[in-house]
Amino acid sequence: MSNPPVILHSTPPLDPLSSSDSESLYLASYLQLACPGRWAIRTGGWGDNGGKLPYITHLNHHIRQSHLGSLPLIEDPDERLSREEKVDLECWKAYIEQNVVDLVNHAFYSLPPNYSQTTAKAQLQNLSFPEKQYIPQRIKSIVRSRLQHVGLWGLGGLNDGDAVDEDRKRLDEAFVVGPAGTLAPRAWSGWTAGRDAEERRRKWGEQELEQKIKSVFDPIMRRLGDGLYFFGDRPTTLDLALLAQLTFILSPTLPNPLFPNLIRSEYPALVSHHDRLLSLLFPQSWRSIPRSTIPSPPKTSYLESFTSLFSSPPSTSMPATQGSDEEKENKEKSVQEKRFQRGRWLWFAGATVAMVGYLVGSGMVSIEFVSGDEDEDEDEGEEVVFEDEDDEE
Repeated sequence: MSNPPVILHSTPPLDPLSSSDSESLYLASYLQLACPGRWAIRTGGWGDNGGKLPYITHLNHHIRQSHLGSLPLIEDPDERLSREEKVDLECWKAYIEQNVVDLVNHAFYSLPPNYSQTTAKAQLQNLSFPEKQYIPQRIKSIVRSRLQHVGLWGLGGLNDGDAVDEDRKRLDEAFVVGPAGTLAPRAWSGWTAGRDAEERRRKWGEQELEQKIKSVFDPIMRRLGDGLYFFGDRPTTLDLALLAQLTFILSPTLPNPLFPNLIRSEYPALVSHHDRLLSLLFPQSWRSIPRSTIPSPPKTSYLESFTSLFSSPPSTSMPATQGSDEEKENKEKSVQEKRFQRGRWLWFAGATVAMVGYLVGSGMVSIEFVSGDEDEDEDEGEEVVFEDEDDEE
């Protein structure tokens, strides 16, 4: 069976979802609504497309999301809307992008222990060394910067390893400023004072988080009202944008289900909207999503990755042989991947040599060489005296 013309290259799956980010889920829903049967999904690598996932290709050519409507096989779900309705739709999509996305990212990256037990496992499952050492941390740092900007990072608690700032604040709170600016320790209030303060801080953060979620979803609830969808009885891209966020938070089993439990208990109409649209697009849930039959590249072992440093890439000056465009693209891609992999390993080797040189040059680690002659001189200088008990008598 040949592959469909449109391929969605998504992030790694997060059971039971086909992807581990809401943007991939939105694009999958859009393609299923706009061109059913003519697209498929494929798990992309973090090094593909300059590390930008997800992305879409049409006949092996990269297509921007804003240009999808220009493809002849795409039926725009918003085409029937009037000009005023399209403006209203874009405003609400921007509202979801600015508010709901931050809350969803907070649930997966900041609220403990969801990141270590759910998100990190999904991101690490298809990575090899040394990608495991920096790709998840890079993604998390991007999300953390955004959540810190909007004041959501750490609200409701922090994961292990993210409490550096909190520890610094607690250390500052352990002292009071006296006269003339002198610091004095606070009075000791018992062995459980720290745990009690942490528990109060966590409960306060969860209450603040619940209020934040309600303040964001109440306007969406009022806008939906009693209708099947936001603009009549047919779904639009606004419905798909909300579906992507809700299904990303409702479908996986989270260790800390504060967010999904609140949505299910306080907003049953939004849950019904989610279930209705999901059954329309994917009657058998996300497991029935069409997948590409293109085989994934084989995983390389540590030894193969290391030996590839010394293997020369194939020459690009050879005359091109006859073949399909797909084979040529795969060949060029393999050359770029080998160059990138060689540079990555050389960087790690250079960093290791620089660290060893710094330790030796700074005197933190000293290396002494002792010759064999010095050992013999030391042995000759030592005298062993044996005393006879008979002589003493």
